[in-house]
Amino acid sequence: MEWETLEHKYTEKTNDWYASVILITGSLVAVEFLFNNFLLITLTVVGTFAFLLLAVRRPELVSVEVRSSGIRMGNTLYPYVSLDGFAITEHGEERKLLLESNRHLLPLIVVPISDEIYADELRDLLAQYLPEKELHESLPHLLFERLGF
Repeated sequence: MEWETLEHKYTEKTNDWYASVILITGSLVAVEFLFNNFLLITLTVVGTFAFLLLAVRRPELVSVEVRSSGIRMGNTLYPYVSLDGFAITEHGEERKLLLESNRHLLPLIVVPISDEIYADELRDLLAQYLPEKELHESLPHLLFERLGF
């Protein structure tokens, strides 16, 4: 089974959104300056710059393929031996495949599902290789989506 999808949902940012980020950063820098914490000022400015670069980047179109050896998303193959389970979530029109990895860093892999793919067929195919579990996206991931990332 194979489909193409965007890496993540993209939300167009307005000038007000960027102004809000800069205003919040300016406020933080002012408070940090009052406390003479120049290291934190540097971290805040660098972090905001990275945050803004991430916000501007548009998601790439990636190919997702469910193989007998694992799940390939773009150039990355996630072998079934490195995965502990899966779940398919549906929120309105948006469907996602959640893969639980046995890695300690980033243990949940979120894969958007294309509209052309039937969730039941995908579930039956993955059930041959992985157990289905009740998985939920992490709070930071949901928060970043809500903020438009």
